[in-house]
Amino acid sequence: MADLKVNFAGLELKNPLMLASATPGWDGKRLKDAGQAGFGTVISKTISPRDAWNTHPRNGRMVLYRVGNKPVGMINMELFTTQPREQWLEKELLIAREGGAEVCASILAMPDPEVTAELVEELQDTGLVDFFEMNASCPMPSKDVGMHIGKNAQSLYEQIKAVKSVAKLPVMVKFTPGVSDIVEVARAAVEGGVDAIAISNTVRSFAGVDIETGKPLLRGFGGYSGPAIRPITMALLAEVARSVDVPLSAVGGVSKWQDVVEYIMLGATTVQMVTSVMWKGSGIVQEILDGLAAFMDKKGYKSIEDFRGIALSSITTVEELCQEPPLKALIEQDLCTNCGTCHRVCFYEGIRWDENHTWVDQEKCDGCGLCVQWCPKKAIALK
Repeated sequence: MADLKVNFAGLELKNPLMLASATPGWDGKRLKDAGQAGFGTVISKTISPRDAWNTHPRNGRMVLYRVGNKPVGMINMELFTTQPREQWLEKELLIAREGGAEVCASILAMPDPEVTAELVEELQDTGLVDFFEMNASCPMPSKDVGMHIGKNAQSLYEQIKAVKSVAKLPVMVKFTPGVSDIVEVARAAVEGGVDAIAISNTVRSFAGVDIETGKPLLRGFGGYSGPAIRPITMALLAEVARSVDVPLSAVGGVSKWQDVVEYIMLGATTVQMVTSVMWKGSGIVQEILDGLAAFMDKKGYKSIEDFRGIALSSITTVEELCQEPPLKALIEQDLCTNCGTCHRVCFYEGIRWDENHTWVDQEKCDGCGLCVQWCPKKAIALK
């Protein structure tokens, strides 16, 4: 029987799933509901030391991004908590604990690190918080918080040093994907004493324009979330996992149990999700946990640690891949329906096609693999 428990920064969690900081955690009741739905950890909306930040647009702030009418992502202009700080301290965190999950308080990194540290002290004095996630990554603010702190390795280092000087609980920092060198930032965070790293926040984006009116769909820049950003998160996660030795929490685009497995195989100990909860409801949490457990039983994995990071050793550079022997496309004729799709996508003239037959010109095939990806019958392989 698979054991889903994980040790994360010294905390024993009943499973690796975390509710990411977002709308479904805007108050204690919603966090309680998420815990009862099965999350091992719930993370609050970001709490600010100053209530001046307790506002967000209420004239439309979310747009689904569709391809072929299928939602593949979401742009949001969500900011921080709308609850006063005292409300969290006196009421909401207590309610959140009733859900049975570990409670993580998301805190806003302020321009003055000492102000951030003061909020940590206030929250931990309640005895209602198990650890912290420092938000140095929100893509929306135009002032010097959020991603404006997380992009700068020195600023992030100073924030973490200040917070760790007073924190008696583990501290995780949430990275922005909008950095030129995430490894530099990760090393600065570790040098500052951080206990864990979350990778990463939403991608700065724009919702688009209504071409009939010429008006923007949202009149400001937002954060892009959902399935389409998962490849970005995977790259950042793998880079950090191979560079530093602290627990990692992967965030971005989780919609099925297979996504969780991939993140764990790339070095994550925990996996955060929220957009899929907003789209599909909290029932998806137990579906993912059941799928994860069934996968582990099938593969003979007793614990998450049995397969955490196993993909990392196979990642290499494009330059090194150039030195490997070339592969060629091969078509399994029994499966091929002669639909012509592979012929259309091949720009090397490596696919030959007529009304009766499809075949590969081995001399011209360049081994790119696009035909393999597009074949609707899985009839092509690179060998």
